[in-house]
Amino acid sequence: MDNLKKEKGITRKFTAEEWSALEAIGHAADGDSLEECAKVALSALSRVMPCDRFDIGLAEERGRRVTLRYVGAGYDPLSASSGLTADVAGGPFEHALTKGEVTIADLVPQQDDEEYNEIISHLWNEGLRSIIVAPIVSGEPIGFISCASKRERAYEERNAILLAAAVRLMRHAIERTYHVEQNQRNYRAYMEMLSFVAHELKSPLASIITQIQTMAEGYYGRLEPQQREVLDRVIKKAEYLHTMSSQYLTLAHFESSEMALKHQLVDFAEDVIEPVLEILAPQIEERKIALERGYDESVYPVRCNPDLMKIVMMNLIGNGIKYGNRGGTLRVALSKSFKKYEVSVWNEGPGFSEEERHRLFKKFSRLQATELAERKGSGIGLYVSWRIVRLHGGRIYAESKQGSWARFTVELPQYPEMH
Repeated sequence: MDNLKKEKGITRKFTAEEWSALEAIGHAADGDSLEECAKVALSALSRVMPCDRFDIGLAEERGRRVTLRYVGAGYDPLSASSGLTADVAGGPFEHALTKGEVTIADLVPQQDDEEYNEIISHLWNEGLRSIIVAPIVSGEPIGFISCASKRERAYEERNAILLAAAVRLMRHAIERTYHVEQNQRNYRAYMEMLSFVAHELKSPLASIITQIQTMAEGYYGRLEPQQREVLDRVIKKAEYLHTMSSQYLTLAHFESSEMALKHQLVDFAEDVIEPVLEILAPQIEERKIALERGYDESVYPVRCNPDLMKIVMMNLIGNGIKYGNRGGTLRVALSKSFKKYEVSVWNEGPGFSEEERHRLFKKFSRLQATELAERKGSGIGLYVSWRIVRLHGGRIYAESKQGSWARFTVELPQYPEMH
């Protein structure tokens, strides 16, 4: 507000009532809520200029489209409500966003030979006949604030100066909202693409693996040892890609809140751990790792989603194999304490530092130690595992003695609350 008052000649342009309106807008703009700020702006501007309807729109595609982020009006029903996304070709919105100027215009009905402007058509249908639009520019057009009136030729230059001042006061609040929503929109688009690519890869890869395994087993004719070795390498690479596509698909489901948790009562060792160990047996054998099992003798049922928990164990045991020492020991333990299970995967290996431990369960984060950096990993396995364990009401944590061993532990409630 003080900066506004310091602008050359600004104090001579506004009446006391107009200053009071701007001061109210300035105070509201300091808050965290754009909606509250917009409500105050509508109330304040309505006292000093025609404003039957007040809109805040956020721009997309460099100002060629807008989404109405806030709509306030002194009448109903509304033809164009908050959330409407439309092109702004032609008319005052396009002029304001492309020229960066406050634009005053009369609203007229859409003609058949004109490029259709959905927002203008809605405003006309609501009985509005004139509009003033002020752009919000932050390097590029990011949106607009507009007032519309049911009177014809309701606005003049004085109103343009007043609305431009209101925009300057509200610009930072709108910028915050714009950048947050832009990031959310970009992230959603990214996750949708990730989900699409992962889904399209997963089935063909599974088919490729099956066909190559059939060939490697001699179904189409006897193979020389060297040929079998080549096919085994191809299978491993395809299985790695298949696992990655499954991980990314799971992550995409989590991020889009599509992951449903369906509990079953299972024997965790027999129904979760052992199937995973069977899948990973070739890798354990190839790295000459000594596998040790440490299960409680008694069988205690645990309520969980076995398919999701297999993903967790596949990640933890797979990492133990991949990051453990060749010829070292891998120990999988399962124990039961009061109302909870504890599953741990321990491996001999370089481990990790305390600093790196804090990055382990972050999305796309990988260990940077020289002896580990060359081993393949996507950086999402532990993050997905963390999400799954949290979904079950449990916790997952890591311990290590750098240069000696690493252990990952999952604690699960025996009977989690049903979701």
